[in-house]
Amino acid sequence: MHSSAVRLQNVFGFFTTVSFFVAFLTAISVLLYPASPSADVSVSKVKVIKGRPNYYSSKQQEYAFITFDLDADLSSLYNWNTKQVFAWLSVQYDGGENLRGVKHSENEAIIWDAILPSQKTSRLSLRNEKAKYNINDIAGKFLERNATVRFGWNVQPHVGALTWGVIEVPNAVAQEEEEGKKKKKGEGWRFTFPPVGGRKKSPSPPGTSV
Repeated sequence: MHSSAVRLQNVFGFFTTVSFFVAFLTAISVLLYPASPSADVSVSKVKVIKGRPNYYSSKQQEYAFITFDLDADLSSLYNWNTKQVFAWLSVQYDGGENLRGVKHSENEAIIWDAILPSQKTSRLSLRNEKAKYNINDIAGKFLERNATVRFGWNVQPHVGALTWGVIEVPNAVAQEEEEGKKKKKGEGWRFTFPPVGGRKKSPSPPGTSV
């Protein structure tokens, strides 16, 4: 009962219990740090062109190229247990029918992402940023559908479960304002895919004539 193997096993069991207890306290300690991240997105340009998915394919489909402005402050997501934060920007829009006639209720595609390793990189200010990933629809056509931009993040802790969050403006105005008018709050989060070869125009500054 008091052999070296038994004593070693007891010591190992004790430290294992203590380690799990400390890890549990560390994981729930994030509740003491309420997070209030903020983000504002403005889609400045959307262009849809036709292209082939690869060199050997003869079939063409539509691809969307998106340019946007992004201001975000994720500093409140960082505490002593935060390892890094993964942030992304996605486009969500109503689905269409694929080649087999199957209806898809909703589509979502990521157009930009970034890993923010520390609080020093938690404030984002991007201007005329081109999407890292150009998107195409499962049906091969966007059909000038309305789309919503969503900004999301994933907090990866040193110890504990991953936490997720998203910011979106579901009730924003979908149509563009007439040129020369001030944009409504949240309008930049919504846009309509233009026809092939067309572009979504950015509003002109107030007082400019066209």
